[in-house]
Order: sequence, then structure tokens, then C-alpha cells
Amino acid sequence: MTALLLTAAPMVPVVAAVAIALGRPGGPSPARWAVRATFVACAAAVGLAVFVWAEGPVSMVAAGADGTAAIGLYADRVGVVLALLTSGVGLVVQSFAARALRGDLRERRFFALTALLTGATTSVALSATLGLLAVSWIVTGSALAALVAHRGKWDPAVRAARRVRRSFFVGDAALATAAVVTLVSVGEIDLRSLDVTANALASQRIPALGTDTLTVIAVLLAVAGVSRSALVPLHRWLPATLAAPTPVSALLHAGVVNGAGVLLVRLAPVFGASPTATHLALVAGVITVLYATAVMLVRSDVKGNLAWSTAGQMGFMTVQLAVGAFSAALFHIVGHGMYKAALFLGSGGAVTAHLRHRHRPAPQPRTPRPVRLATALLVPAAALFAAYQVVDPHLPTAGDLLVVVFAWATAARAADGWLRAAPFTPMPTVVLVVAGTVVAVFGYVAGLALFEGFVTPALPVEVPAAVSPTVLGTILAATASMVVAVSLAPGKRGQRLRVRIYAFLLSTAAPVPKPDDQRAPRGSSAAGAVLAPADRGETILREPARPPRRSR
Repeated sequence: MTALLLTAAPMVPVVAAVAIALGRPGGPSPARWAVRATFVACAAAVGLAVFVWAEGPVSMVAAGADGTAAIGLYADRVGVVLALLTSGVGLVVQSFAARALRGDLRERRFFALTALLTGATTSVALSATLGLLAVSWIVTGSALAALVAHRGKWDPAVRAARRVRRSFFVGDAALATAAVVTLVSVGEIDLRSLDVTANALASQRIPALGTDTLTVIAVLLAVAGVSRSALVPLHRWLPATLAAPTPVSALLHAGVVNGAGVLLVRLAPVFGASPTATHLALVAGVITVLYATAVMLVRSDVKGNLAWSTAGQMGFMTVQLAVGAFSAALFHIVGHGMYKAALFLGSGGAVTAHLRHRHRPAPQPRTPRPVRLATALLVPAAALFAAYQVVDPHLPTAGDLLVVVFAWATAARAADGWLRAAPFTPMPTVVLVVAGTVVAVFGYVAGLALFEGFVTPALPVEVPAAVSPTVLGTILAATASMVVAVSLAPGKRGQRLRVRIYAFLLSTAAPVPKPDDQRAPRGSSAAGAVLAPADRGETILREPARPPRRSR
């Protein structure tokens, strides 16, 4: 029974993709085939998760003479979590697309590719060997690039697909090279016994590079993750995918762009044993968080804002991996994937909400500014301190530091927004905000602790090469100091610096179309940003970001 479930989760969508591609025009609905196949895969993933939780990991492999896997599938607690995410999001997105793309001339092609993409991403989560994982990884990237070009001959879509292929080629080549090097050095990597493989790789050296094989493999894995998760410097492909239909964007942001997390969590014993790889991931993650988040703040369209937000979130996830907080990174992958898929699928409704908001008088803050600032800054900190006294997520020290800073900043901003928008008098407003903040913080920490308890048996207990709390704390302090210095720089020089930064970010967020564009997009922002054509005529504009005020 378990072998059937383990096979059905990745294979049923692939079989459906082949059937849709070979089906005759006018035959059974391709949407119905894809949705039903993905539903079967999702149900198999649910059954597999229940069995793994109750009985332990299951595998179905063809073993070699030494007992290691030559090829096959393997499900532990990390694998079933990822399989549930990919198949569940695939089911929701394909159900949405069955209505949104009804009558589309390339409907059959779309559903064949989405079914293939769902099966391939699930196979990445459940592969028992590095070779099968690498093949599934490459198929996932190829299917996504083809989906980005869904709009046929529309030039921005063609250019976007070309950019995706170029960026993915770097990561795919790195992962393929890692698979070949390990095959030559120690044979095929059996993902069921990565600790043994990591020790074997560490004991071998590559004289030409002057380092051990483990470091080379770990760095190649980090490069593959940087490419797939749109981290600097391989980040430009993600904003380009706005030329794809909204269902493609939802599937991409929920199940494909988190490739760094999926790959490095599944190969955590190898990646976490190399200081070079962990610090490389740290640098790429920190730069991406700062840059992508800043660009997100000046985007004037809904989907573009979400795309750059995803890049920033992937940077934060990669920093979590670098400090050894693998369970927190996996928790972030699941939460961000479901949240961002819902936002993309609801992006059309954001226009109506925006217009309603514009015609509604802006609420005037009724809570005094000192009270508002004190509540927003101090209440989340106190709630986090109390939550950690009650519930311990059992993260490494650097992971605790990162989670606390992230949770505090998020809760502080949310509390300030509630205090500004609440129409009540100050006392009821403060009471409600305090209660809501405490509940949210305790819910986040408790959820992280429960999730960590579930996936811990499938993750390494110690990460020998994780980034130290001192390094992470220094980076966080330097980043905060830089932001404060730029924001509070006095005089005309400070104002010119802020305006230049704003102009740079705005030009990054709003690329000018090339002269060879055959057709202009249907809408552009007030800042000149080129927008992807909206599905079925939906408009996706937001209020343009305002430049910094001039100092008097």
C-alpha cells in the first residue's frame, strides 16, 4: 500500500500530462484530466504523510550490491511536507485555471505542462537519489520556462522565457555537475544515508582545486539554490515572469521558486558541513533581502510587488538555511508558499479593493503618536519574550536570533498599521492591538515549535558549519545602522541621497521596453513600469509609490 502511495504522488500527474499532450483535440477536457490527476496525487501525499508520521520513513528503491539506492523514491517527514505543499498548491491552481483559462487557445498545452510541473516538483521532494532529484529538478525548470511563454508570440513573454532558461541553466549545470562529481567520487548519493556520504566526501580531496570534494559539492548545491530561488545576482528572471498568466505565477511562487530551501534542506548534512557554502548562501541571502525588499516598496503594480516580495522572502529563507535553522526555513517555505499563491490568485480582486479604498476617506489616527510607537515597539518584544519562556522552538542560537528579529519587525509593523487604521478611541484600540499581537506572536512561535517537533527526526541534529550568532548579529546591526543613517541623514545631502536611492530602485522596478517590442502591454504604471497583460482583461495597477518629501 505504501509503495502504491509513494509511486502515485509523483507519477500520476506525469501520466496525466502525457495523456493530455497525446489526446486528440476536442476530446476529454484537459483541465478535468489535470485536476483529477493532481487530486489523486494530493490524496496519495496525505495518506503517505499519515503513514510516515505513524510508522516512520518509507522507500521504494532499486539497490546496488552494497545496499545503497541506485534509483527510487523515499519519503521521510521532510519529503511528505514538501509533497503535500506541491500537490496541494498544484490542485488549487489548476482548479482556478480551469475557470480562468476556459476557452484559451493553448489550454491543452497549459494543463499538460502544469501537470508535468506538479509531478516533477513532487518527485524532487520524494527522490531517493541525487541523480533522480537532479533530473526532476531540470524537468521542473524546463516546464516552468515553457509555461512562462504561454502567451505565444507576445514579445515580453518570449523574452521572459528566454531569461528564465538562461538563469536556470546556471543552476541546472551546477546541480548536474555536483551529481557527476559525486558519482565519480563515491558513487550515487543515497539520500537515506546522507551523513555517511558527507563523511566520505569530506575524506576525499580534489588536488586541482586544493579543497575536499564535500566543499565543491556543497558550493555547487548553493549555486543551484541561488539560481532557482532568484537570489542576487541571478534574480532578474523572477520579475520577468509577470508576463505569464496569473495561475502560472501562483504555481511558481508557491512550489518552484523555493528551490533553494527544498534542495538544501533535503541535502542538509552535505550543505551544512561546508563553511564556504553556508557563508556563500548567507551573503546571497542578505543582499537579496535588502535589495528585493527595497525594490518591492516602489513597485506600483500588484503582481510586480508580489514578485519582488517573494525574492526578499527567499533571501530570508536562505539566511535561515545558512545559520542551520532548517526546520524554521521549511516552516517559512510552507507558510510563504500558501500565502503567496492565495495573493496571486486574488490579485484581480486587489483592483476593486484599491478603488474602494481610494474613494473612502483615509482614517485619521486617533491614538497619540507616543502611545502608538511605544505599543508597536514594546508589545511585540514582550510577547516574544513571554512566548519563548513558554514554548521553545529548539532552534540554534543564530536561528533564534533571526526568528526573533523577523517576528518582532513583522509584528511591530502590523501593530502600527492597526493603531493607525482603527476607528476607536485610544484605550480600546490599544487593548485590542495588544491582545491581537500577543495571540499572533504566541501562535507563530507555537506553530514553529510544533512544526519543528514534527520534522526534527528527518533533519541533522548539529550543523557543524552553520554561520555563527556573532556573524549574524554583526550583519543585522550593520544593516539596521545603515537603514537608520540613510533615513535620518540631515540636510540637502541626505535628501539627495534618498532621492538617488529612490530613483535607482524605481528604474530597477520599471524596465523600459526594448525598441523591438512588437506590441505594447495593455497597461503601464505612472512611473513607466511595464506591466504584464492582465488575465481576461483584469487591470493590476496600484497607487504609484511617492518619492521622498523634500526638506524645507
